[in-house]
Amino acid sequence: MKLHLIFAFFCLLTFNFSQAQTARVQIIHNAPTPTVDIYAGTNQLLDNFVFRTATPFINVPAGVVIPIGVALDNSQSSAEAIATFDVQFDAGKTYVVVATGIVGGTPGFTLKVFDAGKEKTADSANTGILFFHGAPDAPVVDVVAGGAPIIDNAAYGDFQGYLEVPAAKYELSITPGNDNSKIVAKYEADLSFWAGNTAVIFASGFLGGGNTPFEPWVALSNGGTFPLKTLQAPATPVTGEGKARIQIIHNAPSPTVDIYAGTDKLLDNFAFRTATPFMDVPAGVTIPIGVALDNSQSSADAIATFPVQFAANRRYVVVATGIVGGNPGFTLKVYDMGLENASTPDNIGLLFFHGSPDAPAVDIVVGGNPVIDNASYGDFQGYLDLPANSVDFRLSVTPENDNSTIVASYNADLRFWRGRTAVIFASGFLGGNSPAFEPWVALSNGGTFPLPRASNLKPENVADDRGTTVNFASAPRVFPNPVMGGNSLNVSMLIETDTEVQSAIINAFGQEVDRREFGTLSKGEQTLTLNTNSLPVGNYYLMLRSISGVQTLPFVIVQ
Repeated sequence: MKLHLIFAFFCLLTFNFSQAQTARVQIIHNAPTPTVDIYAGTNQLLDNFVFRTATPFINVPAGVVIPIGVALDNSQSSAEAIATFDVQFDAGKTYVVVATGIVGGTPGFTLKVFDAGKEKTADSANTGILFFHGAPDAPVVDVVAGGAPIIDNAAYGDFQGYLEVPAAKYELSITPGNDNSKIVAKYEADLSFWAGNTAVIFASGFLGGGNTPFEPWVALSNGGTFPLKTLQAPATPVTGEGKARIQIIHNAPSPTVDIYAGTDKLLDNFAFRTATPFMDVPAGVTIPIGVALDNSQSSADAIATFPVQFAANRRYVVVATGIVGGNPGFTLKVYDMGLENASTPDNIGLLFFHGSPDAPAVDIVVGGNPVIDNASYGDFQGYLDLPANSVDFRLSVTPENDNSTIVASYNADLRFWRGRTAVIFASGFLGGNSPAFEPWVALSNGGTFPLPRASNLKPENVADDRGTTVNFASAPRVFPNPVMGGNSLNVSMLIETDTEVQSAIINAFGQEVDRREFGTLSKGEQTLTLNTNSLPVGNYYLMLRSISGVQTLPFVIVQ
């Protein structure tokens, strides 16, 4: 998810229904391609719904047949649906719906529905786990924990669960359905933070490799998604004869583009500050990489073409950067020593890229010491190979020749990415143009998110373990929700200690449309008022940032 936040949810006013005639539904997008729009009848419910994202549980009408239409992203109406499914929900019940399969392939695209969903556990110290087998080319499997199968003979398309277990960290082994002694892969599921709530663990991608390799993911009941940590990857080759591995990061402020390899479209509607996972490409031959505006019809529409050649069995990070039609011009920067895994399972590998066109040469300082030295626009520096338990630090940007002058500081907590690599890339404009300067992270699996701005509170006011400093005594609340057009959005919160608070509003496309600094708020009950008059009708997230982290609150603006 951008902090991956690139999904929308149902507008409660789309339908005229009574509270007595509703059901609760969570939708998970687990079809490897494409990004889709979801319609209920003629109403668009989810816009640009991305693979491996999910909605929270939401209210939907019950007792009536709803034609659920699935269209390609950027569709104009339900008439463009490529598939339609008639569904009916029972009042008072809770459902999990997974979009799965292959559009135009085998097994075909479909919706799988689990009609005994849960949002909470019976015991507030437990976590409820529902399993879904969503890897189209994977065989029947068991999931083993502590030497015993907890999931038995799960075939593609099957749900199994709920298991209600203590909220803790578990090692999960994947085995063939008939042989628990043969471990195919191992993963770590850390749900210790999710006590009292439920989650879906879903097998995703293709076991045979390709652009979306097999990986189990988690969808929390609030809509958050993330991959399980890999302890032992499936034994499939990452490269072969004549193959290289590349990751592409879009860091050119505008526009959204299509990417071609020769005449073949490689990436469709590739948006700013998104990335691909590492993927296989031909090696040893020159490939003309064409960049066209989004919704192009063919490689002939390319506005720029770059001939590139990759060496077999090497890994590359390719960043699209610069300004189309401006200065510095649009180009591709290639790093030819890319890595997907850190040197050990307990480390994290960090590569830095300076991609802010108007920013001068800078140093990156951590703990008073420069870890990136004299990085100019277009430079890569790294990899830094760091112990995972130390990758929770304040990253300060300073001029190249003056580490005592801090331009800005950001919190970088990447401890969850143990054993893997990521790219931290400077993005946007330092001089105040839109989009504003911000460092972003691209994970090796293609996930991207911004680093949160660090508070100016003195370090001695922050606990060594950030998890022990909780500034919100209870979850903040937004009201009214939905917001009628022309009205303001209010945020109520109870603050445990004096703390600085920032807010950002993110639209359904993951774009930041509003940011505010509230300074230091006093301990106690606080209510903030945000003017949303200039925002169009749609679905949004309010992100509240404090020294303890980020709280994300969905809201809707209606006419």
